[in-house]
Amino acid sequence: MGAAVLNFMPGGMTFEEYFQLEGHSEHAQAIRFLVGLAPATLHRGYLMDPSVVNLREHRGPSTAIACQICAGMAATEALKILLGRGHVRTAPIGLQFDAYRGKLRQTWRPGGNKHPLQRAAIAVATRQLLGTPRRKRKKTKR
Repeated sequence: MGAAVLNFMPGGMTFEEYFQLEGHSEHAQAIRFLVGLAPATLHRGYLMDPSVVNLREHRGPSTAIACQICAGMAATEALKILLGRGHVRTAPIGLQFDAYRGKLRQTWRPGGNKHPLQRAAIAVATRQLLGTPRRKRKKTKR
C-alpha cells in the first residue's frame, strides 16, 4: 500500500547503472528491479500471504491504493521537473512511502544495485522468491 520513486535525469546516473539488469534472466531482472526500487522494504512487514508473490507466474500483490499513490508521486516529480521548481531527488537517491505504516523514507544507494547492501538484499530476495540455495563458502585454513 505504498510506492517508491526514482528520477533518472540527463547527465546523472542511468537506469541501467542503477538497476544493473543487463545480462540477467527475466526473474533476476525482476528481483533486481524490486530490490532497487524499494530498498527500505517498508512493505515487507505486513505481507500476509507470501504465496501471492510468484515471479515465475508474473504475480505480485498490489492494491488500488498503491496505484493511486504511485501515480501521485510520479505526477508530482514530473511537475517539479517541468516547472523547474522544488527539490528533485535523482538516482541513487530515492523516495519510498508506505501509507499503511505511515512511513516515508529517503533512500540512498551509491552505485545502485552494485552497493554491498543491495547485493546482499538481491541474494536474500533470490533465495526467498526463487528458492535458490545459498552459495557455499570456501573453507579457509586459519
